[in-house]
Amino acid sequence: MRRRTDRGGAGQAAADRAVPGAGTPGAGRTGRAGPACGRMLAAVVPLVLLLAGCAAMPDSGDAAEVNAAEHADDQNLQVRVFPVHPQKGLEPQELLRNFLDATIGDEAGYTTAKEYLTTAEARRWRPEARVVVLTGNPEVQPGTAGARTRQVTVHGSAMAELDANKTFRPMAGDFHASFTFARQNGEWRISRLPDGLILNETNFRNVYERVSRYYFAAADPSRPSARQPVLVPDPIYLRRRIDPLTEAARALAAGPSRWLAPVVSSAFDGVSVLSQSTAPDDGGTAEVKVSARDLQSRPETCRRMAVQLLRTLADQAAGIRRVVVADPGGTRGCEVTAGQADAYSPERADDLYYQDVANGRLLRLSRDEESGGTPVPGPLGAPQQQPRMDRVAVRRDGGLAAAVGQGGRELYETGLADGAKLLPTGVTSKVPDGLSEPTWDGYGDLWIADRDPAAPQVLMVRGGRPYRVAVRGLGGRTVQGLRISSDGIRVALLLTDGHTRTVEIGLVRRSGGAEAPQAVITALRPVAPQLVDVTAVSWSDTDELVVLGREAEGVKHPQLVGVDGSHSEDTTLQGIDGMTTVAASEDPQAPVYADSKDHKIYRLGPNGQWRAVARNAMAPAYPG
Repeated sequence: MRRRTDRGGAGQAAADRAVPGAGTPGAGRTGRAGPACGRMLAAVVPLVLLLAGCAAMPDSGDAAEVNAAEHADDQNLQVRVFPVHPQKGLEPQELLRNFLDATIGDEAGYTTAKEYLTTAEARRWRPEARVVVLTGNPEVQPGTAGARTRQVTVHGSAMAELDANKTFRPMAGDFHASFTFARQNGEWRISRLPDGLILNETNFRNVYERVSRYYFAAADPSRPSARQPVLVPDPIYLRRRIDPLTEAARALAAGPSRWLAPVVSSAFDGVSVLSQSTAPDDGGTAEVKVSARDLQSRPETCRRMAVQLLRTLADQAAGIRRVVVADPGGTRGCEVTAGQADAYSPERADDLYYQDVANGRLLRLSRDEESGGTPVPGPLGAPQQQPRMDRVAVRRDGGLAAAVGQGGRELYETGLADGAKLLPTGVTSKVPDGLSEPTWDGYGDLWIADRDPAAPQVLMVRGGRPYRVAVRGLGGRTVQGLRISSDGIRVALLLTDGHTRTVEIGLVRRSGGAEAPQAVITALRPVAPQLVDVTAVSWSDTDELVVLGREAEGVKHPQLVGVDGSHSEDTTLQGIDGMTTVAASEDPQAPVYADSKDHKIYRLGPNGQWRAVARNAMAPAYPG
């Protein structure tokens, strides 16, 4: 079960466009349908599906307000929308409102929505070109009126968009679109409109679902021996009730997003998915037909296709345990089970590490332990034998640790074993508290930022030697901290311009040779633009971060955000007074920890409540 909470359904009424203010943050969450829903019924008929069964729209009786929160929580409630054909005699403004309502219907091909268009425009219109997401309801306003045509405009405040590749991108600003109407068979129809869809935030969450397709991380040319390729998620948004499994498989074969493409590869180059349905059978096996022939003569390519498919499909349906890849004629080429696909997952470790407040001693806390940890072997577990260390990071295999000396000026490495020694790496800062917390990638490389205002830099340490890493696109900002993913090709950066602290994610591109490895961080993009004071970030799944920050007029609290910058309103975690650090794992089964100014380590329980598990403790962190 994945940690993210937006996987189980939006729980939002798709008819919110009839409710003033619906779709804005904090609005429409209870699924209310007010008295203004009469117009909405002209365009869509909602059918609310509860776990207990189906509740259809009544055909008699007085209208009544229904609070869906009184009947089911967000995980148990979804709204299904069936579009209705255009009525006769509608004026352009009303017709446009009903058209916008019809586009959110759960119908493949937008057949009914196209009935609102002229015949020629219905053939030309490309609804999948983009999706603009507005913070509130689209405002429909009259424009110019000619002898034979009418103009109507749509206004709103944009918050995000999906591009033609279904990739999410946060955005902000005013949105305007113009629609032209002409008479066809005596009725007004849309004769010209922009490609794509326009939805409010509430309807977007009800209609679309975030899923991840998976590609292989590019090899590091500076390493003499290649490691087993690991899978990297590439999130996209699909319509949740229009055969999302098949659509995910086709999107996987179409290739990665433009952002991720430079650092990943795919076994599907030149190969498309032909299956009409990828639904699994009762045994959890999904068979997928692809355009490639002679699969049996290319077993490794076929196997990698199956691995990519299994992880992509299982991201939506946990019951899929096996994928079979077949050629166009139905001949099976290969199959992969979930256990075999796990070999392509990044390395993860479940134990949590934290430090004793009094002396900086490093302790390990296993997932099964309810309170208190055990000192690690080696010098970090026996602080009386060496100077106090702060800001400790354990390598992902648990065999090595890095620590910044008290004062924040020097970086050390040491083994976590009896007899190990504390060794300087040669990384030093000229200013107090100059070095950030170190972080390890899945290759075994160590990363750290020097926050010296006169010479800020990011360094990668390999084999005890530091190498400077260029960061492109900073625009005058400096790196205050970083957390690199286990796949080693994505990194979350804490950035400041001197006034605000934000978080962005970048790609790591590697080059060079074994004697002179090179790396550059590029393609920075924001993942939590609504936060202006970010103090901590941690990977919380392979495609998700937990970010501790504050909105412009809010209080500091942790939020779950996707690496594409998308987030759900129900992914805000409860905060702790004085929270300073948050620690999560790329293993979604691992619990989330945090510490606070009261020198306690807290664990987040399944009920969303925090419970203290260690006292006189600070700086919880998973390996990496």
